[in-house]
Amino acid sequence: MQKALVYYFSSESFLSFGIGLAGYGQPFFYQSGGLGDGRIGVLFAVNSASSGLAALLCGPVADRVGASKVFKLATALTGLSYLLTALSSGFALWLATSVLWGVAGGMLMSTENVVLSSLSAKQEKAGILSRFVSLYMLWIGLGTVAGGSVQVQFGPRATLLFGGGLALVGAAIRLLVRAPDARAHRAFRLPSRTMLWMSAYAVLFGVAIGLFRPFITLVLHGAYGLSNGWTSAVSAGTLFMVSAGSLLVSPLLRRLRHGPTLALAYALSTVVTVAMAFTRRAGPFSAALLARTALTSIPGPIIDSIFLDFTPATEYGQMFGVRVFGNSVGNAIGSYAGGGLLGEGRLATLLLVSAAVLLGAYIYLVWLLRRMGRARFIQPSSAVTVEVAE
Repeated sequence: MQKALVYYFSSESFLSFGIGLAGYGQPFFYQSGGLGDGRIGVLFAVNSASSGLAALLCGPVADRVGASKVFKLATALTGLSYLLTALSSGFALWLATSVLWGVAGGMLMSTENVVLSSLSAKQEKAGILSRFVSLYMLWIGLGTVAGGSVQVQFGPRATLLFGGGLALVGAAIRLLVRAPDARAHRAFRLPSRTMLWMSAYAVLFGVAIGLFRPFITLVLHGAYGLSNGWTSAVSAGTLFMVSAGSLLVSPLLRRLRHGPTLALAYALSTVVTVAMAFTRRAGPFSAALLARTALTSIPGPIIDSIFLDFTPATEYGQMFGVRVFGNSVGNAIGSYAGGGLLGEGRLATLLLVSAAVLLGAYIYLVWLLRRMGRARFIQPSSAVTVEVAE
């Protein structure tokens, strides 16, 4: 398993750096092809919708055929989608590659954590998942930063080609990953009631994040008057803060355990978001934004590990697929509402609504754990009882 983890994390470095490069170059490539903002927005919307639907449908399929097989295929399709985008031209072809790009992303999101959890001891799941998030966000951030220089030197098409090539290197390394697969008897089945409850939490959290995150650059540049250079620096900084926040999960769990860590992360996230609503200067607002990004990245790995404990191994893929779909729906709702509020110049209201939904997500999570009979949950291998914070 240790060798498999080395291969897994090595492949993720190449894949995530490639994702950062391609993600940076993608909008500029579309723009250089003569597309306006409206059509570019359609391509991104199609990508997001394809990702959510693919996660929902491919999760149970992965449970049947083996998550490790699907996540290797998804990694290869990710690199291939970048290459096909760079080598094609015209809105119709880019629409097709955008769908492929989204499907590959949905397949990855519904299987990567399943494979990683199969290579981890139960008591280490939250720590391993958090280090994984930290690693891939770090490499995506580095790829995004490098994407600016690559694009200046070689252009947006070359940026996509380099990103696709690196993703395919990651796919080749992943062929060496040997992971145990728990197989379900059927590929297609309805989600359990517990999964639907879990997905409702994902929707709430997605709304809270989607209300503001897509508009970060617009707010920094437009509302606070930051230059393009500072705006891009702060935007890239948010990626690194996700990595930093995820890296804090293991030490926080060692000191505080699960319940208090979740309570602290949600409380501070809510307070910082409220403070942002009343901050009028660019410097403090940017600092609060970076802090909020780090804080909101803490609950994810912990909650994933808890939800895994509630789910049979043969349903892991479906569970992550339903969660990713719920998160995508929440992001879409939040982005739509956030765009409307921002269009009316109501930034403070947007942030206050985001804070309220964050608090609501935490309250629902506590209720959910109690509803599932786990107000106290026990780490299986260490027999340490952990209370869910009130």
